[in-house]
Amino acid sequence: MKVKVFQLRLTNDNLQSDQDILNNFLNSVTVKKTATELIQGQSNCWSILVFYEDHKSEMQVLASDKNMVQDNSDLSGDEKAIFETLKQWRQDKAAELSVANYMICHNSELMSVAKVKPQTLPDLIKIKGFGEQKISRYGDDILAVLNSVS
Repeated sequence: MKVKVFQLRLTNDNLQSDQDILNNFLNSVTVKKTATELIQGQSNCWSILVFYEDHKSEMQVLASDKNMVQDNSDLSGDEKAIFETLKQWRQDKAAELSVANYMICHNSELMSVAKVKPQTLPDLIKIKGFGEQKISRYGDDILAVLNSVS
């Protein structure tokens, strides 16, 4: 986590420009925590500590921005064939790891993959249910399955 200090001078000449600088910075990072203190003296100002992380990586996407298919009827004939191939891959992977099928991927995730047909690992992050861990575990396999049926 990084930290940056700002001062908002409370004079008419400086207040707006100081606020603009702070707002531009806040829009460019992910804020984790803030601390403020009013400094009184010859020139009053707010001292602001901003604890932050750089903006989201390419692998992080808001859940509301992710693609999701919930019903098999949303798929075309080709997409249904891809979905069935992905289900077979999931079944084989689950047997190999001795886990239940749903521990690998849910049907809705596989249907979404069949619909979107991602070409790269960063494309997978745009599908609901796929985060960095799932992509690191299964992303290459899923892309290989997609490439094999194309």
